[in-house]
Amino acid sequence: MNLVMNDYELIYLIHAEHDELALNFMFQKYHKFIWKQVHLLEVEKKEYDDFHQEGNLMLHKAIKTFNSDRNKTFTRYFELILKRHFYQLKKTLPTYYLYENADFYQEKCYIEEEPVYLTLTSNLEQTVYERYFIHRETIQDIEKQTCFSKKQIYNTIFRIKEKYKIMI
Repeated sequence: MNLVMNDYELIYLIHAEHDELALNFMFQKYHKFIWKQVHLLEVEKKEYDDFHQEGNLMLHKAIKTFNSDRNKTFTRYFELILKRHFYQLKKTLPTYYLYENADFYQEKCYIEEEPVYLTLTSNLEQTVYERYFIHRETIQDIEKQTCFSKKQIYNTIFRIKEKYKIMI
């Protein structure tokens, strides 16, 4: 393979000829670019490898979906896809905080709360509450053992959850 090929030629080889060497060359070429974007995102170091792997997946997607008729270079097209995906991933990351000073573990503190009672208005709600929430039975088991339909059970579960939300 000629090393002075541009992205358009490489993508043509990948699309038309299914050239593995061209695909590998694209991955090598954009390897550092993906790392740069990962570091610019300022995620924790433990997330770097996961984000880099996602970047490789986005590179593969960009190679497959790139259309040169849109007057955009491949690099800009890939950068747009990559940044959007990274920002979406970063929003979904859970945030955990580790406390350096663990003094709050030393003293035991008990908070007494008044018990919260759920108002169940029908036999159906009481049955579903007991079986689904207390005994952890599946909806199929509840349906088999009672005369209620799946739809009734699903709707009842929804109503019970809504009552909990109101209480909280």
